[in-house]
Amino acid sequence: MSESLNNLRFDSIDQVLDFAVTKEEEARDFYLEWAQKVKNMGIREVLDEFAAEEQKHKDMILNVKAGGAFKTKPGEIIDLKIGDYFVTIDPDEKMTYQEALQVAIQREMGAQELYRYLQQRSNEATLKSLFEKLALEESKHKRRLEQLFDEDILIEN
Repeated sequence: MSESLNNLRFDSIDQVLDFAVTKEEEARDFYLEWAQKVKNMGIREVLDEFAAEEQKHKDMILNVKAGGAFKTKPGEIIDLKIGDYFVTIDPDEKMTYQEALQVAIQREMGAQELYRYLQQRSNEATLKSLFEKLALEESKHKRRLEQLFDEDILIEN
């Protein structure tokens, strides 16, 4: 587990939820920023799609904060573990499709780790459930990205 996660401290449920909202906003903004910077339209579309997904997560967290329920389809995601073997890539404007997928996979893995950590650290049943479901959502993103990587990159090589 990364050292920065071990240093997270929250004084209230609202602080935890605000932190999660901020992380979803950062993810959304990252995808939107790079969608505008990359030249390849295919990459742009994938990044825009993931920005929209991160916005949905933010909206779900805000709904929970307002007293609503967090809804997601249950299920187990098979981890292809493709991202486990990547070296860290810094995004740039001339990213290839492969590099864009790698960056996105790495970001989703980081989000999964964060939400699993928050789930383990939560004493509140509602928060445990929320973070478990958010980790699952990030797992779905990672799986989809790894599937694209497998189909579009690995099969071609």
